[in-house]
Amino acid sequence: MPGRRSATPYRRSSHFTLYWKVTPEERKDLAASRTTAYVASDALAQVMPGDVLWLVNIWLGDLYLLGRVLVATVVDSTEVAQQLVDSDIPWQDADWYAISNRYQVEPPREVLMTPYLNQIHFADAGAGVPVSPVIAHFRGLRALDADTARLFDDVWYQQAADAQDTQDFLELTEDDRAYNEGRVVLRTLRERQRSRLLVQEAKKRSRRRHHELRCEACGFSFASTYGVDYIEAHHARQMASFSGEHQTTVDDLHLLCANCHRVVHTQMPPMSLQALKHLIQEHRKKP
Repeated sequence: MPGRRSATPYRRSSHFTLYWKVTPEERKDLAASRTTAYVASDALAQVMPGDVLWLVNIWLGDLYLLGRVLVATVVDSTEVAQQLVDSDIPWQDADWYAISNRYQVEPPREVLMTPYLNQIHFADAGAGVPVSPVIAHFRGLRALDADTARLFDDVWYQQAADAQDTQDFLELTEDDRAYNEGRVVLRTLRERQRSRLLVQEAKKRSRRRHHELRCEACGFSFASTYGVDYIEAHHARQMASFSGEHQTTVDDLHLLCANCHRVVHTQMPPMSLQALKHLIQEHRKKP
């Protein structure tokens, strides 16, 4: 059947670098002009579901990391790929398409990797053979060794922590204790980074329903009141309550205004959305 990959035994996921051509105009605002919801390339035949694609680019002699794609599906059918991808970004044609895990689509950004060149090794280059100074080796698809894959992961998410602004932090705040334990943000960076992706998905769903971001409890809109596109995300179940691994989905999040978010955390465990809505309705009935 077109677009299907043959069954293969379980294997450890691989990390690849893939050269991403970006025009100067696209570079000015990567998040608006590019998406990591999918990658189109003629060189993706060896990529499998579960692999990670690191999108790299060379600009003025420097190596940049532009995106991370956790691959969910790889297809060779344009029609099938377009059905799997929900993106407003113009389509790019190729022989193969790597489709991202929809819950972990990360916006592209620019991270300088030139300082780490002497620590980067390709899996097919032999042990201890760095790529520096020939960064042209990054053109095409190249497999990274395990240590380099960890390096890319650490640099990508550490940069995310450094660039994380107050709004991002507030949107992902689990409860008031997070403010007092600031380093928790760094220790749980990967979990919070993935949560941010779910927040983006929840926002898209809210905009489709209401054409703006509204509090699911009281209906308040920051945009209508302040002209600010903002909302906070509340986990219906606290992460600390999970025993073992737990796959969080967009249905586990509620978008709340700052006031409602604080109210649900006035008790332990946090108040449910239904209980909060009932509290609001009862209070509004009072003269």
